[in-house]
Formats: sequence, C-alpha cells, structure tokens
Amino acid sequence: MTMDIGAFEARETILECPKDQKIFSSRQLRSLAPDKCTYGFDIIEYIGNELFVHCRNEREIREALNTRNIFISEREIGYLGRKFVVYLALAHGESREKLVQSMAKRGGYILHVDGTCEGDSPHLFCGMDGVSEWILDNIKIPSEKKELLIPFFRRIRNHYGDPVALVHDMGIGILRAVEEVFPGLPDYICHFHFLRDVGKDLLLDDYQLIIACLRKHNVRTSLRQKARYLEKKIDLDSEAIFDFKAVLKKAERQPSLLEAIPPLTTYALIHWIFESPSQGYGFPFDRPHLEFYGRLKTVHGLLQNISGVHLRDKAKDNRSFVQLNKLLEEVLSDKELNNAASSMCCRSHYPTGYCPQ
Repeated sequence: MTMDIGAFEARETILECPKDQKIFSSRQLRSLAPDKCTYGFDIIEYIGNELFVHCRNEREIREALNTRNIFISEREIGYLGRKFVVYLALAHGESREKLVQSMAKRGGYILHVDGTCEGDSPHLFCGMDGVSEWILDNIKIPSEKKELLIPFFRRIRNHYGDPVALVHDMGIGILRAVEEVFPGLPDYICHFHFLRDVGKDLLLDDYQLIIACLRKHNVRTSLRQKARYLEKKIDLDSEAIFDFKAVLKKAERQPSLLEAIPPLTTYALIHWIFESPSQGYGFPFDRPHLEFYGRLKTVHGLLQNISGVHLRDKAKDNRSFVQLNKLLEEVLSDKELNNAASSMCCRSHYPTGYCPQ
C-alpha cells in the first residue's frame, strides 16, 4: 500500500546467480516499500511528518488517510511513526559525508549544544551547526552531567572534526565536558541563555509576587465570569461590534465611543485584557502577568475617563462599567502588587504607562 498507488498486490520475480548464489530482487518494489513490509515509504514519511512536524495524533492521521482510501489502524500508525524515526536516523547517518563536505565549503561549523528539558525529566541533548542550522547529532540522557556528555562530544568530533567554535549555556557539566573534548577551541556563552539567567536574577522575585497577588484577588476568574454574563446580554453578531483596538486609540479623545454601548464595551475591554502579546521566548523575555496587570491599569484609566466622578450617578445605565470598575479598584488598591510591579518595571525598562506612578 502506497500513497500514490493505494492498495495493490505485488508479484516479484527474484533472480539467483548460479555461480555465487547472489540474490537479485526488484529494485522498483524496494523503492516503493521496505522488504517484506506492507506500507510504503511515502506512507511512513507522511505519518512521520504529521506526527512530529504538524503534531497530529494517531486518530487524526487515520481519518486523513481514510479520505485517501488508505486504511490503517491507530496502533499501526504509532508503530510506523517509530519506524519513521529509525529510517530518519539511518538516512542522517548515510548523509554524514555530504554534510561534512558542505560544512567544509562554508569554512567549518559552529557547534551549538543544548538540552530540550530541565529538572529531573530526561534530556534530549542536541548538537547543531549554527551556520547551516543542521542537526548533527542528539542523545537522550538523564541529566547534563560531564560523564554523560563527554561520549556525545567525542562522537561529534569523530564524525565531523573539530568545530570552529562552540556555543552553549552556562551549565557546569557542559563546560567541563567541552574543556576535556575540545580543549583550546573558542568557547562562547549563548547570549540568549546569558540574558535569561540575568533576567531571572533581576526580575523573578518581583514577578512571583505579582503572580501571587493576582491569584489572591482571583481577578482572572472574576473577569471571565463577567464576560460570560455579558455575552448572554449582547448580540455578538451585531454591526455594533467594531475594531476595538482602533477605539482604544481614540478613546481618550472621544470617550463617547466607549460610552455608547456599555455592555458591549465592557465585554470587549475584558477580552482585550486577556489578549497579552507574547514573543514565545518565555520568562523573563515574556512577562504575561505583568502585561496583564498593565492592561488592568489601562482599562481602569479608560473607565475613569469615560464617566469620571459621575460614574456612580449613572449606575442604572452604566452598571457594567461600575461593576468592572469596582473589580479593578479592588485589585489595583493592593500596595504589595503595585510595589512589585513598579519595581519590576524599573528593572526591566517597561513602558511607564503600565506601572504605578
């Protein structure tokens, strides 16, 4: 069975040399599927890509294959996924000579090494050429200890020669293994890891305090409950739903835009609070809880501009504004939270608009 042909029955003529009894099988059939196997290389490749590149599960892959008239059980798909990894490793090993030649034309390779996990979980430790971004080798190890990394570094050195330089984090095990296997070679600390460690030293205490304070006030749950309540009261398909980001930019000059439909505006404001941007690098580069706190302040300021001191005088019309304003005031009156946010903003040069004045 293959992706292009579908299910078929192969009849193979095998030839044997009468002199040395050497066997000659069909090259065409071997190019379609592994020897004595049912499923073709293209199916194995498809399953591997879906599992490991597109992150689909066995059930989703089975359903996708069914639409192509290829019927495979979920258990078999899991097996073929593991088979894909083995074939990929074999193909990588067979390509090693070409990799070495190609990297030599570029002037050599820069060895970047790092593990995918931290803590007590197993590490998938990887070596990559920083110029071509090709993976050179990897190994699964329980921790990044020197004695576990030395054989891995020696294997890379035997296969690819000495690198032009090395780049890695500040792990003690990596440093000591590099000193033993690659003595005298230029050795650099990764800028990303360096800044991450410095950022944690500078910001982590304040950030953990911000998280604890926000949890204490249970503000996220309260906002979600308010949004669900408002969702039942408003028409989400109404033409009154407009680009709220544009409205936020104009709100200081035209507060009437926000005052026009209090329930809809409150609903949109709550959703905006939760839409914190992210670079995808994790803490300390991404600070979603501090961003969340900053958006609470921004919305609170908008509510003050909308109704000012008369907010409570219009409680009947602006009930949703009043309730949201009250919720935010309870959180933003927390001195411990404000001090932690202010300290973190000063240390990280965060936009001052998000920090207590």
